[in-house]
Amino acid sequence: MFFGTFQHAIDAKGRTSLPARFRETLAAAGEPKIVLIRYPHWRCVQALPLSVWKQLVEKVLAASPLDARAQKNVLRFYSTAHEVDLDPHGRVLVPPALREWAGLSKEVVWVGMGSTIHLYDQASYEKEMGAETAESELVDFFKA
Repeated sequence: MFFGTFQHAIDAKGRTSLPARFRETLAAAGEPKIVLIRYPHWRCVQALPLSVWKQLVEKVLAASPLDARAQKNVLRFYSTAHEVDLDPHGRVLVPPALREWAGLSKEVVWVGMGSTIHLYDQASYEKEMGAETAESELVDFFKA
């Protein structure tokens, strides 16, 4: 389970450290790799443990090859995916296309999202968190 927010830097080559807590969670689950994809709802990169990626792939592959809308989404899903290893220092290399999509510059924010992780440019994250949320968009998770 990934939770919390961690600020890190990203270098000119696109390397950024995965927070130690997230590395520990991956190691405890026996997850050797992560998959990075464009997150479809916000300008950020989504990091999925390999097991979560495989579960998602099964759902994606169930889409009808005759459904144009579904296939367009399959294309977006697979074409942005990159399987990455952590280097010995716990760093992740974020491919240029994903850095561009998310607008990652010097300061980034890793956010635990339960079974996945999001990677934001710090300014984008702060803007998203500071944005007014309409009452109709709020979800009461504690409601019975």
